[in-house]
Amino acid sequence: MGFDARGGWALAEGGTIMGLLTMIALGAAASAQPACVPSAATNTRIVTDFYREALIDKQPGPAFARYMAPDFIEHKPDVPHGTREATAAFLGELIKAMPDPKWEVLRTIAEGDLVALHVRFTPAPGAPAYAIGDFFRLKDCKIVEHWDAVDGPPKEQANPKPRF
Repeated sequence: MGFDARGGWALAEGGTIMGLLTMIALGAAASAQPACVPSAATNTRIVTDFYREALIDKQPGPAFARYMAPDFIEHKPDVPHGTREATAAFLGELIKAMPDPKWEVLRTIAEGDLVALHVRFTPAPGAPAYAIGDFFRLKDCKIVEHWDAVDGPPKEQANPKPRF
């Protein structure tokens, strides 16, 4: 590359400035969207980012669009059809129905394509907490399946050790 006879930039071997700009733009687009390399750490980040946006920030619609595969499968028995759209709508309604729900991720465990979360869920300030185990399977850096186990507040606590 250098100056041409008119004082403008010229590229060697018949290239054009437009060609150079296109190559730069394509390179910038590729570097702006780094390829996702699945790993336990990457999968944990994806799941915790999803959880933060969907539940802690109370934005399930955008979170599902961003983090769930189109063919996502929900295994929760009270979500009709178990689809991505049905699950996002279910969580949106759940959030609207509660005064000020709060989800706190206490622990994460990741192995291969699976991520598990131990969560404390409080439906309203001062309400007793639920214990939740959320389990996610990922493929190609998207969440493709979800299972959960939910345990309500104990009526009596025989064990002096807390579950959180």
